[in-house]
Amino acid sequence: MDFVGKPLSGAMLINMHYRCIEECTRVRAAIAYAASDNMKLFHDCLVKSVPLEFFGRYDGSCPIDPKILQWFLDRKTPSITCRMVPRWLHAKVIWWEGEGVYIGSANLTDVAWNKNYEAGIFLSDAEMKHQGVDVELEVFFDELRSSSVPLTDEIYKSQKLLFDRRQKLIRDLHRLQDDFDASDPLASSATNPIEVNTKNADTRRYDRFVKEWTETLQHMRVVAARVSDPAVRPGWIAADVPPGVQADQFLHAYYYLIVRDGLRHPYEETHERNRGNPEEALKPLLSWWRDSDFDYSHEQTTIDEWAPVIRKAFAKERVLGLGEEEWVAAASCIHAIRDHATKMENMLLGLPPTPQDHETKIETFCRWLWKQRSEGGRSCLDLIHFVVWGSGDITKRLWDGVWSPEWRLPHVAISTLGEIVGWANPDLYPPRNMRTSKSLRALGYNVKVSI
Repeated sequence: MDFVGKPLSGAMLINMHYRCIEECTRVRAAIAYAASDNMKLFHDCLVKSVPLEFFGRYDGSCPIDPKILQWFLDRKTPSITCRMVPRWLHAKVIWWEGEGVYIGSANLTDVAWNKNYEAGIFLSDAEMKHQGVDVELEVFFDELRSSSVPLTDEIYKSQKLLFDRRQKLIRDLHRLQDDFDASDPLASSATNPIEVNTKNADTRRYDRFVKEWTETLQHMRVVAARVSDPAVRPGWIAADVPPGVQADQFLHAYYYLIVRDGLRHPYEETHERNRGNPEEALKPLLSWWRDSDFDYSHEQTTIDEWAPVIRKAFAKERVLGLGEEEWVAAASCIHAIRDHATKMENMLLGLPPTPQDHETKIETFCRWLWKQRSEGGRSCLDLIHFVVWGSGDITKRLWDGVWSPEWRLPHVAISTLGEIVGWANPDLYPPRNMRTSKSLRALGYNVKVSI
């Protein structure tokens, strides 16, 4: 038995056809949907003089392309026949008699045979006979034969008329779909999983970023909804604190108080334990968070003091008018900036080579960022205003903020911008930095830590 469904095994349905058509004695096929862009099965049976009995679906959706119906009618030979099964046929079965059978998900279309993720099995003739599948197939095709009608000119004409009417409607629908696909970044970035990818490396990387960021955002929103539920929210958090802010600090406490083990950060080990069921991992933590039987002073300071400072400073109408001191005050509250500053070399920041306390390095780094400019002459305030409040999709703005020469600033990565977006606009986006990603991964969610 072979699994048929590239890319998992590399076996494609077209390969099975090439293997079997040369030696089989007859082909019987029951396939619900067939398009004229893939008539390989039909043509090869004709050219190689292999008898063919084809069963197709017949209903108001015109599931068998009228061009295929016309092809069968034009053959005018008893060895190439087509029968129509009203409404209820949904099978995808091809039996190359004497060689084997395919039973799976693939319709008779180019996209099904060459592009889609399809899944099926191929049983050799010997395997079929050993398991009695050949007998079952005989019964199956006998039942189809008794439940079907032969293709006629009248059926063809009615389907062709309906098909033409449908095509006009479909063209109108496609225009709507194309407009959506062209404007929506997630839809426009989708890449066919099997076709050779001709996009350059940067474009592929952007596509992966959009997909990962969007999926993780949804995970974060789920967590935010759970922890901000009045039945879960601890008493020291006010009811009007945005759910995204509550989720961020829940994940902060979970990571540093439960996941971290001294100097070890075993989030991957925790992920392996929880990946089968993140919901089961989350349930006891909600009670732990509600009861708050731990030192939550850092989380409370972040929620009650730091978060309002950041949100006020980076508000749409204020951010571009901030002075240096206001910038330093707000930027010093951003975890990703604080964490990165403490790891920077003193020399880069213009500090003495002797050890410096963390707050000194954080303030110095914030003032250093204040002076930086992108290749396009953009400042840190310009960058934040663009990423948080600019037009278009947020994922594209985040990407440009990190990678576009027009906007990117040294030592400002996705972790910093993702966190700023969440603090500045928490009603739409929970803050996300590398620690957030590690926390979600430890809970069992399939997120990337470095993106």
